[in-house]
Amino acid sequence: MANAAGTAQKMRRRKENHKFSRMMAVILGLIVTVEVMIAGGMIFNIISMAINASQRGAGNTKIAMRTNVTSNVVNMIGNYLLIQGHLGFPAMGIAGAALATVFGTVVACIMSICSLIPKDNFVSIPYIIKERVRITLEPAKNMAKIASSVFIEQVFMRTGFLLVSIMAARLGTSAYAAHQVAMNVMNLSFSFGDGMQVAAVALCGRSLGEKRPDLAVMYGTICQRIGNMISIVLSILYLTLGNWYFHLYFVEEDIIAMGARIMQVMTVIVLLQISQVIYMGCLRGAGDVVFTTCASTLSITIVRPSCAYLFCYVLEIGVVGIWLGIVCDQIVRVCLTNWRFKSGKWTKIKI
Repeated sequence: MANAAGTAQKMRRRKENHKFSRMMAVILGLIVTVEVMIAGGMIFNIISMAINASQRGAGNTKIAMRTNVTSNVVNMIGNYLLIQGHLGFPAMGIAGAALATVFGTVVACIMSICSLIPKDNFVSIPYIIKERVRITLEPAKNMAKIASSVFIEQVFMRTGFLLVSIMAARLGTSAYAAHQVAMNVMNLSFSFGDGMQVAAVALCGRSLGEKRPDLAVMYGTICQRIGNMISIVLSILYLTLGNWYFHLYFVEEDIIAMGARIMQVMTVIVLLQISQVIYMGCLRGAGDVVFTTCASTLSITIVRPSCAYLFCYVLEIGVVGIWLGIVCDQIVRVCLTNWRFKSGKWTKIKI
């Protein structure tokens, strides 16, 4: 009897292991399918990003807005049609979501290419053909120099983000869920700062190209003041509506309580975040990318993880401690970029 029971138990374990293996194989297959689909559309995304960046640099920011909005709309419609199979379309699940993303990217790429056709645009194919604009070695070197600094900056930034995310994940599911929702809020406030940063890059870069550093400083100051007003409004909204916002995601009171405390810290972060993002835009518009790389590396890759670990694990504050580390990161970046902007050295850089 004992041998029969043991044999039956082993058989059940084998069946469970077999089911688990099949489930993991299905999951891995879905992941590979999604990655292949998205990777296939990456070339369209790169083309669109390059053209939109050129248009932004020329001050034509509406092109990027139109392409991104249209791409997201196409993506949402594609998700509705392809994930669960509505209006006669096949139910493709997660593969349908990936395919919808690719469709949106392709549409955005086509719109970006079409923006190069009108003759009255500063960045246009007819103008390039008419003036016989050719790629020479000197501009390519300047582009490589600036791009390499930005690339290094992004690598170190992503490393810092990854380290902080790992710290949050080790606190448990509830803390990590609250952290991720709060990061969505932070990304929202970054969008406002990013809009002002694009304006600062275009206006400061144009003014310095016209040999008018005084105008570059003036544009940077105006963008900064507008950003300060936006950040104050967002800070008030986060302070008053933070608890309500987390109720949209969760019903667990412990997660909502954690989120409410994080939102209190966020009211300080947003004031610093938008300010430093705009200062970074001014410096990048002038080509001062070496300084922005150093500042971002110091603050995001070193200060943020170190302070987050100190507050979260050493002082045992928990997930709120991670956000106090983000506050320290933002303070360092604001101080560095503000000092650089007011020094005026960025207006004297030759590209």
